[in-house]
Amino acid sequence: MTYRVRDIAELMEQLAPQRLAEAWDNVGLLAGSANKPVKRILVTLDVTGGVIEEAVRKKADLIISHHPVIFRPVKAVNDESWATSIVMGLLKADISVFCAHTNLDKAIGGMDDALAECLGLVDAKPLTYAGNEPFQPLFGRIGKLPEPVSLKEYIYNVKQTLGSASVSYIGDESKIIKVVASCAGAGGDLLPEAARAGADLYITGEVKHHDAVAAQDLNIGLGVFGHYATEQPGISKLIKRLQNLINTLQYTIEVIPSEDYCDPLCSLQE
Repeated sequence: MTYRVRDIAELMEQLAPQRLAEAWDNVGLLAGSANKPVKRILVTLDVTGGVIEEAVRKKADLIISHHPVIFRPVKAVNDESWATSIVMGLLKADISVFCAHTNLDKAIGGMDDALAECLGLVDAKPLTYAGNEPFQPLFGRIGKLPEPVSLKEYIYNVKQTLGSASVSYIGDESKIIKVVASCAGAGGDLLPEAARAGADLYITGEVKHHDAVAAQDLNIGLGVFGHYATEQPGISKLIKRLQNLINTLQYTIEVIPSEDYCDPLCSLQE
């Protein structure tokens, strides 16, 4: 039996319902045909020229990407901008792209849950809900640590776990951390919510300057580990969940990670 992109889209709807996506977001099948047969899926945080080459080399029919390959409206598809040249490359290679962004961030078992697991949070729950409705989680997670630990020790352990090239933080290194809130990716705007929820430390991928300044007055520790480092665990988890779902349905489809794509930012090593 032939399984097509539309069949994978239905499976992704189970893992990351599109109704969870923010109104400003762009998710779903963003390039290619829903009728295209699928035998191999490449999963990545971003679609780049290198990722397309990798997909061609590994004979992937479909790319599942966290960040949308088309985000802002386009008026022309040509090679005069990076974004549209990527779309041209996909169409030329006959590779479809399905994107799950803010819906995967929020979803149970999604990006934020994967990060919370890496952080060792016990009884983690959503940091925010839609209209205070407990059945629809939004961004962020919050939970307790198995044992209290100093901020310095915990920051170091998280850096090792996530494989972060660098880390920035705010707070007294000797402060004892018991409750941690987190948000994968760019989650600076949830810092006040984390403070109100009683977190001793808030962990995310990137923040704006004014968010960092606010952390000092909110009396909450802040750890910034990089966008890639905080979201890559979610990609690894998605690959396993999607492959398990495919295996259960006895689809003959392989789900593989992008091995060529890595953190685009480098840190200067002394």
